[in-house]
Amino acid sequence: MSSLRSFDDFVLSYDHRNRVPHWVFEHLTHHSVKFNKSVDRSKCEFFEDSSVHPFFRASNRDYKASGYDRGHLAAAGNHRVHQSHCEQTFVLSNIAPQVGKGFNRDKWNDLEKHVRSLTKSYDNVYVCSGPLYLPK
Repeated sequence: MSSLRSFDDFVLSYDHRNRVPHWVFEHLTHHSVKFNKSVDRSKCEFFEDSSVHPFFRASNRDYKASGYDRGHLAAAGNHRVHQSHCEQTFVLSNIAPQVGKGFNRDKWNDLEKHVRSLTKSYDNVYVCSGPLYLPK
């Protein structure tokens, strides 16, 4: 069973056991992250990855009332060239559970903005992200 998933604008390795990505790899440029009025994140919905067997596929039910946000690893804001690129970031194989307030909506969002800002200084920015498992 292959764990690699290739999308139009990013690549990931999927962890079937934990139903999250092992890692996600993106190539960003100033052009790919700049504002594009024809790309609207609010039109995107989280969806299951049909290329993953249902036994190992993450679903929206996994997050309902869990206390965790569906956290993008390839950020929607990093993929603004086409609406389809932004929509693909909402595939659940690109998502990891994240604490919402204080992390996903705050520090993780700050990190995503900082990475995008690097494209003002560098022609090519390569991003590899993945989940971190910490003991309680």
